[in-house]
Amino acid sequence: MFSRRFDMGVKVGGAIIGAVAAVVFLIVFFGFRNDVADVGYRPEQPVPFSHKLHAGEMQIHCQYCHAGAEVSAHSPVPTSQTCMNCHMAVTPKDEVQEAKIKVLKDAYEANRPIEWVRIHKVPDYAHFNHSRHIRAQIDCQSCHGPIEQMGVVSQYKPLTMGWCLDCHRSPEKFIVGARPISGVFTGKLHDMKNLYDSAYIFTPIPAQVGESLPITEPQFGSYETAIPPVTVAGIPHPKKAGIGPENCSACHY
Repeated sequence: MFSRRFDMGVKVGGAIIGAVAAVVFLIVFFGFRNDVADVGYRPEQPVPFSHKLHAGEMQIHCQYCHAGAEVSAHSPVPTSQTCMNCHMAVTPKDEVQEAKIKVLKDAYEANRPIEWVRIHKVPDYAHFNHSRHIRAQIDCQSCHGPIEQMGVVSQYKPLTMGWCLDCHRSPEKFIVGARPISGVFTGKLHDMKNLYDSAYIFTPIPAQVGESLPITEPQFGSYETAIPPVTVAGIPHPKKAGIGPENCSACHY
Protein backbone atom coordinates (compact mmCIF):
# COMPACT_ATOMS: atom_id res chain seq x y z
CA MET A 1 0.00 0.00 0.00
CA PHE A 2 2.82 2.40 0.93
CA SER A 3 6.06 2.75 -0.90
CA ARG A 4 9.30 1.43 0.53
CA ARG A 5 10.63 4.98 0.82
CA PHE A 6 7.57 6.13 2.78
CA ASP A 7 7.82 3.15 5.10
CA MET A 8 11.49 3.92 5.82
CA GLY A 9 10.63 7.59 6.46
CA VAL A 10 8.01 6.60 9.02
CA LYS A 11 10.50 4.38 10.85
CA VAL A 12 13.30 6.96 10.88
CA GLY A 13 10.92 9.77 11.84
CA GLY A 14 9.45 7.68 14.64
CA ALA A 15 12.91 6.88 15.98
CA ILE A 16 13.92 10.55 15.95
CA ILE A 17 10.71 11.65 17.68
CA GLY A 18 11.14 8.90 20.28
CA ALA A 19 14.75 9.89 20.96
CA VAL A 20 13.84 13.58 21.34
CA ALA A 21 10.95 12.69 23.68
CA ALA A 22 13.27 10.53 25.80
CA VAL A 23 15.86 13.33 26.10
CA VAL A 24 13.19 15.88 27.05
CA PHE A 25 11.78 13.47 29.65
CA LEU A 26 15.19 12.90 31.23
CA ILE A 27 15.94 16.64 31.34
CA VAL A 28 12.62 17.40 33.02
CA PHE A 29 12.82 14.40 35.36
CA PHE A 30 16.36 15.01 36.62
CA GLY A 31 16.55 18.78 36.16
CA PHE A 32 13.34 20.08 37.71
CA ARG A 33 12.28 17.57 40.37
CA ASN A 34 13.49 18.42 43.85
CA ASP A 35 13.43 14.84 45.04
CA VAL A 36 15.89 13.89 42.31
CA ALA A 37 18.15 16.87 43.06
CA ASP A 38 18.01 15.97 46.78
CA VAL A 39 16.50 19.33 47.82
CA GLY A 40 14.95 18.72 51.22
CA TYR A 41 17.18 15.72 51.99
CA ARG A 42 17.26 15.51 55.79
CA PRO A 43 18.81 12.34 57.20
CA GLU A 44 18.67 11.32 60.84
CA GLN A 45 21.93 12.17 62.61
CA PRO A 46 23.56 10.16 65.43
CA VAL A 47 23.26 13.25 67.68
CA PRO A 48 20.16 15.49 67.34
CA PHE A 49 22.16 18.69 66.89
CA SER A 50 20.18 21.92 66.42
CA HIS A 51 21.74 24.70 64.36
CA LYS A 52 18.76 26.87 65.31
CA LEU A 53 19.82 26.62 68.97
CA HIS A 54 23.60 26.82 68.57
CA ALA A 55 24.00 29.25 65.65
CA GLY A 56 20.65 31.03 65.84
CA GLU A 57 19.99 31.54 69.55
CA MET A 58 23.47 31.14 71.05
CA GLN A 59 25.17 32.85 68.08
CA ILE A 60 28.11 30.46 67.86
CA HIS A 61 30.03 31.32 64.70
CA CYS A 62 29.96 28.75 61.91
CA GLN A 63 33.74 28.51 61.74
CA TYR A 64 34.08 27.69 65.41
CA CYS A 65 32.70 24.23 64.62
CA HIS A 66 33.62 24.07 60.92
CA ALA A 67 37.16 25.30 61.51
CA GLY A 68 39.43 25.62 58.53
CA ALA A 69 36.75 26.05 55.86
CA GLU A 70 38.37 29.32 54.79
CA VAL A 71 41.70 27.64 53.98
CA SER A 72 40.64 24.12 53.02
CA ALA A 73 39.00 22.68 49.95
CA HIS A 74 36.60 20.84 52.26
CA SER A 75 34.60 22.11 55.21
CA PRO A 76 35.31 19.79 58.15
CA VAL A 77 32.67 18.56 60.56
CA PRO A 78 33.34 19.26 64.25
CA THR A 79 35.20 16.71 66.31
CA SER A 80 33.79 15.42 69.58
CA GLN A 81 36.52 17.47 71.30
CA THR A 82 35.09 20.65 69.76
CA CYS A 83 31.65 19.81 71.11
CA MET A 84 33.00 18.92 74.53
CA ASN A 85 34.75 22.29 74.82
CA CYS A 86 31.30 23.59 75.81
CA HIS A 87 29.55 20.46 77.01
CA MET A 88 32.17 19.80 79.67
CA ALA A 89 30.57 22.68 81.54
CA VAL A 90 27.04 22.81 80.12
CA THR A 91 24.60 21.03 82.42
CA PRO A 92 21.64 19.22 80.77
CA LYS A 93 18.26 20.67 81.74
CA ASP A 94 16.43 17.33 81.91
CA GLU A 95 16.78 13.60 81.31
CA VAL A 96 15.89 13.91 77.62
CA GLN A 97 18.69 16.39 77.01
CA GLU A 98 21.09 14.34 79.10
CA ALA A 99 20.36 11.24 76.99
CA LYS A 100 21.13 13.18 73.80
CA ILE A 101 24.44 14.47 75.10
CA LYS A 102 25.40 11.02 76.46
CA VAL A 103 26.04 9.81 72.90
CA LEU A 104 28.52 12.65 72.48
CA LYS A 105 30.23 12.06 75.82
CA ASP A 106 30.56 8.32 75.19
CA ALA A 107 32.22 9.02 71.83
CA TYR A 108 34.58 11.53 73.41
CA GLU A 109 35.63 9.21 76.23
CA ALA A 110 36.19 6.35 73.78
CA ASN A 111 38.21 8.65 71.49
CA ARG A 112 35.76 7.80 68.72
CA PRO A 113 34.47 10.30 66.13
CA ILE A 114 30.77 11.02 65.76
CA GLU A 115 29.60 9.43 62.52
CA TRP A 116 27.68 12.39 61.11
CA VAL A 117 25.66 11.69 57.97
CA ARG A 118 26.78 13.97 55.14
CA ILE A 119 24.02 16.10 53.63
CA HIS A 120 25.60 18.45 51.07
CA LYS A 121 27.66 16.54 48.52
CA VAL A 122 28.50 17.13 44.89
CA PRO A 123 29.25 14.08 42.71
CA ASP A 124 32.73 12.60 42.89
CA TYR A 125 33.50 13.79 39.36
CA ALA A 126 32.92 17.44 40.33
CA HIS A 127 35.31 19.35 42.60
CA PHE A 128 34.12 22.20 44.82
CA ASN A 129 36.65 24.25 46.78
CA HIS A 130 35.32 25.94 49.95
CA SER A 131 38.30 28.21 50.48
CA ARG A 132 38.08 29.85 47.04
CA HIS A 133 34.44 30.78 47.61
CA ILE A 134 34.85 31.96 51.20
CA ARG A 135 37.86 34.08 50.23
CA ALA A 136 35.51 35.82 47.78
CA GLN A 137 33.34 36.83 50.78
CA ILE A 138 30.52 34.51 49.76
CA ASP A 139 28.46 33.63 52.81
CA CYS A 140 27.57 30.07 53.77
CA GLN A 141 23.90 30.96 53.28
CA SER A 142 24.43 31.31 49.53
CA CYS A 143 24.66 27.52 49.21
CA HIS A 144 23.38 26.11 52.50
CA GLY A 145 20.40 28.41 53.08
CA PRO A 146 19.35 29.89 56.46
CA ILE A 147 21.13 27.25 58.54
CA GLU A 148 20.68 29.26 61.75
CA GLN A 149 16.91 28.78 61.42
CA MET A 150 17.04 24.99 60.98
CA GLY A 151 16.38 22.74 63.93
CA VAL A 152 17.33 19.86 61.66
CA VAL A 153 19.52 20.70 58.68
CA SER A 154 18.28 19.78 55.22
CA GLN A 155 19.67 20.39 51.74
CA TYR A 156 18.40 23.82 50.68
CA LYS A 157 19.81 24.16 47.15
CA PRO A 158 19.95 21.60 44.29
CA LEU A 159 23.78 21.69 43.91
CA THR A 160 23.37 20.91 40.22
CA MET A 161 25.71 22.01 37.45
CA GLY A 162 23.11 24.46 36.13
CA TRP A 163 22.69 25.98 39.60
CA CYS A 164 26.46 26.48 39.91
CA LEU A 165 26.72 28.04 36.45
CA ASP A 166 23.87 30.47 37.18
CA CYS A 167 25.93 31.90 40.03
CA HIS A 168 29.19 31.82 38.07
CA ARG A 169 27.57 33.82 35.26
CA SER A 170 25.63 36.30 37.41
CA PRO A 171 27.22 36.37 40.90
CA GLU A 172 25.59 39.70 41.80
CA LYS A 173 22.15 38.04 41.56
CA PHE A 174 22.82 34.98 43.69
CA ILE A 175 25.61 35.72 46.18
CA VAL A 176 24.72 36.44 49.81
CA GLY A 177 27.41 38.73 51.21
CA ALA A 178 29.39 37.60 54.24
CA ARG A 179 27.68 37.79 57.66
CA PRO A 180 29.48 38.04 61.00
CA ILE A 181 27.82 34.81 62.22
CA SER A 182 29.61 32.87 59.48
CA GLY A 183 33.04 34.05 60.59
CA VAL A 184 34.07 34.95 57.04
CA PHE A 185 36.89 37.50 57.25
CA THR A 186 35.99 40.68 55.31
CA GLY A 187 38.69 43.15 56.31
CA LYS A 188 37.06 46.39 57.46
CA LEU A 189 33.59 45.71 56.03
CA HIS A 190 32.22 44.39 59.33
CA ASP A 191 31.70 46.87 62.17
CA MET A 192 33.53 45.25 65.08
CA LYS A 193 31.55 47.36 67.59
CA ASN A 194 28.33 45.57 66.66
CA LEU A 195 29.85 42.13 66.18
CA TYR A 196 27.70 40.59 68.91
CA ASP A 197 24.52 42.56 68.29
CA SER A 198 21.75 40.02 67.56
CA ALA A 199 20.33 42.13 64.73
CA TYR A 200 23.68 42.87 63.10
CA ILE A 201 25.31 39.46 63.33
CA PHE A 202 22.93 37.90 60.79
CA THR A 203 23.01 40.86 58.36
CA PRO A 204 25.04 40.26 55.17
CA ILE A 205 27.30 42.89 53.68
CA PRO A 206 26.47 43.93 50.10
CA ALA A 207 27.80 41.32 47.69
CA GLN A 208 31.35 42.34 46.70
CA VAL A 209 31.55 41.64 42.97
CA GLY A 210 34.68 42.86 41.21
CA GLU A 211 35.67 43.32 37.61
CA SER A 212 36.48 40.02 35.89
CA LEU A 213 38.94 39.75 33.03
CA PRO A 214 39.34 36.74 30.72
CA ILE A 215 42.56 34.85 31.31
CA THR A 216 43.11 34.10 27.62
CA GLU A 217 42.26 35.72 24.33
CA PRO A 218 39.96 34.46 22.97
CA GLN A 219 38.54 33.49 26.33
CA PHE A 220 37.59 29.85 26.89
CA GLY A 221 35.65 30.15 30.13
CA SER A 222 38.21 31.23 32.74
CA TYR A 223 38.39 34.67 34.35
CA GLU A 224 40.44 36.42 37.01
CA THR A 225 39.68 39.17 39.52
CA ALA A 226 42.12 41.36 41.38
CA ILE A 227 43.53 40.01 44.66
CA PRO A 228 44.28 42.76 47.21
CA PRO A 229 47.57 42.77 49.13
CA VAL A 230 47.64 40.95 52.46
CA THR A 231 47.14 43.51 55.24
CA VAL A 232 46.58 41.19 58.20
CA ALA A 233 49.32 38.63 58.75
CA GLY A 234 48.17 35.03 58.99
CA ILE A 235 44.64 35.65 57.69
CA PRO A 236 43.66 34.73 54.13
CA HIS A 237 42.71 38.17 52.84
CA PRO A 238 39.42 38.30 50.95
CA LYS A 239 39.00 39.27 47.35
CA LYS A 240 35.87 40.35 45.53
CA ALA A 241 33.82 37.68 43.85
CA GLY A 242 33.95 37.60 40.09
CA ILE A 243 32.54 35.71 37.16
CA GLY A 244 33.21 32.06 37.87
CA PRO A 245 34.86 29.71 35.40
CA GLU A 246 32.69 27.93 32.84
CA ASN A 247 35.33 25.74 31.23
CA CYS A 248 34.93 22.04 32.00
CA SER A 249 38.41 21.61 33.52
CA ALA A 250 37.68 24.09 36.33
CA CYS A 251 35.43 21.59 38.13
CA HIS A 252 36.05 18.28 36.33
CA TYR A 253 39.74 17.49 36.71
